[in-house]
Amino acid sequence: MLCRPGLETQIVSQHLSEKDIRRYGNRRLSPAEILSLDDHLAHCRSCQVAIGDDSAAALTQITTALEPESDFEENHLPYQQMADYVDDDLTDVDREIVNSRLVFCSSCKAEVQDLMAMKATLAALPGTEYSRRPASRLWTRLAALWQLPSIRIPVQAATAVVLVIVIVWVAALYHRRHAEEARTKSSQRDQAITTNSGTPPPGPGTTNALSQPQDQHSAEQVTELVDGNGRVTLDSNDKLSGLESASPQIQNEVRSVLKSEHVNAPSFVRSLKGESGRLMGGNRADYGLRNPVATAVESANPTFRWNAVEGAENYTVTIYDVGSKRVLTSGPVLKNIWKTNSALERGRTYSWQVRAIKDGREVLMPPPAAADAKFRIIEQNKFHEIQLARKSHPKSYLVLGVVYAEAGMLDESERELQKLLDANPKSPVARSLLHSVRSLRR
Repeated sequence: MLCRPGLETQIVSQHLSEKDIRRYGNRRLSPAEILSLDDHLAHCRSCQVAIGDDSAAALTQITTALEPESDFEENHLPYQQMADYVDDDLTDVDREIVNSRLVFCSSCKAEVQDLMAMKATLAALPGTEYSRRPASRLWTRLAALWQLPSIRIPVQAATAVVLVIVIVWVAALYHRRHAEEARTKSSQRDQAITTNSGTPPPGPGTTNALSQPQDQHSAEQVTELVDGNGRVTLDSNDKLSGLESASPQIQNEVRSVLKSEHVNAPSFVRSLKGESGRLMGGNRADYGLRNPVATAVESANPTFRWNAVEGAENYTVTIYDVGSKRVLTSGPVLKNIWKTNSALERGRTYSWQVRAIKDGREVLMPPPAAADAKFRIIEQNKFHEIQLARKSHPKSYLVLGVVYAEAGMLDESERELQKLLDANPKSPVARSLLHSVRSLRR
């Protein structure tokens, strides 16, 4: 049990002082101190009398301190993720997510600071071995807490609410799927009737023959793509189907891209190609550097890759800002890959160069006459949008390709749209989208 040594020792070894009684009555004790005081009061009649009428307030404090928070927000960091953050066990991307969350959430920030303080305190303690409490006592305490109506009733009510929500969600999902199947069958039947008779089938509520062809045209399907495990369609009325669970912003972006057959990219992408405009196209082998080049990257600690130079003894990677000021240098590395140890600033554009040492002379990549190899670290808000899209639509090539292009991440967008074309080899729309993201490099 963690508690402040002073109060715990005092409570265990002697009677409560007036100061502790006042703190007890004012509800200023921590949960650990309350548990220690509770153990002491259970065996000390003198302190029970000293506290007097404050015992009822104390019981309220103990109950309030031990009962779980009811105002829980979904977007708080999980405890395990905060513990891994304090123990430095997170990946680079997960650590950035936690850092960005701590900027806006004072509750999570305070929890992390408490964990860090606890870790520092435990590290400073001598190597004393603490005996574990018998499991039976722990279960006894949990059973006692469960008997409290202030804990048991809210938990039972929350469980019932969650169960009702799940049931309603499953029923709505089944109803929507059933309705979609019915519409599909009806559309196929109407199409068969139209093909055989040469006239459109009568629709419900039609009053004359002139309105029938117009209604059929209004429901004409313009685009249909196999997307991961599902299908995405867009009709002539700009109705998008297959992405109902996506946010309105993503639906609007996908709808715009399907209509124009061209991805949207930020304006800074053009400046990443350099003044000559002759960046990598399809000839990156002569350029020397592979990635990141003329694109935005997600991580603030990007990984750099380049073509190996035969016979090279080592390589040195140097990163510059837009003013050609040196920002980071790798030092000699033996392989043709290197990841930064220090995070670069988000929303900034950088360039990089590799010096290979071969037979005592330097080989520069890119060559002196070539354009600078530029890249950009995406902004914080785009970083969150990508994380959300990847979490909500992990298998949608179309959504990820569009979102990556919107952030300027051309490598990732090209990869997803290539998968979309592989799934729709005869689709001119899929081919046009892939061609549009490739054309941004030329």
